[in-house]
Amino acid sequence: MKVAWAMTVLACALIVGCGGDDDDDAATPATTPAAETTADAGDGGGSSAGGGRTAPGTTLKLGETAHVTYKPLTALDEKNLFEVDATALKIEKGSIDDFKNISLDEDQKASTPYYVTVKIENTGEEIPLGDQEGDPDLKFGAVDDRGQDQPSITFIGDFERCEDTDAPKPFTQGKSYESCLAYLVGGDGSITEVRWKGSDKYILDPVAWK
Repeated sequence: MKVAWAMTVLACALIVGCGGDDDDDAATPATTPAAETTADAGDGGGSSAGGGRTAPGTTLKLGETAHVTYKPLTALDEKNLFEVDATALKIEKGSIDDFKNISLDEDQKASTPYYVTVKIENTGEEIPLGDQEGDPDLKFGAVDDRGQDQPSITFIGDFERCEDTDAPKPFTQGKSYESCLAYLVGGDGSITEVRWKGSDKYILDPVAWK
């Protein structure tokens, strides 16, 4: 299971104790440099033309693909980047009944689940994977209708409604995978935007899907 920011139930009052199986598991939370050329995405609303790099700050529609860079957690600088195609496919509103086998506190029971389906394709050199390097899909983030970043939930065990899939190993050129990221949004809020923050430039000015 992937390592994300979500902490264990004993250490976290905000994130749910999670698990998709019957046992009510708890939640836990030598590279080749990428090319540096960039290209704006169409008229500001589409994937980058001609396979060029999608510029930081580009806004896309759900389902459109961004040609971006990914920086593993172990990379020390921007010289260790990997080319990927990133796509936010859909945002779905769930039901708190989806968590019927999971222990929730009262605030969490009053929250609304949202599920974000994303896709990553490796378009360059083999991407290193592991607990220390992280998984590329965790470079996606979500923003609610109040403009606040929302952290995703990391599960121990299966959560069938929204499977956080591991990247294929080895993650070589041409391989791709889809994954689902789960969120609990409080205060009748909603997820309205997905962002790519896969490397330093995109952290400062993410590609966004709405």
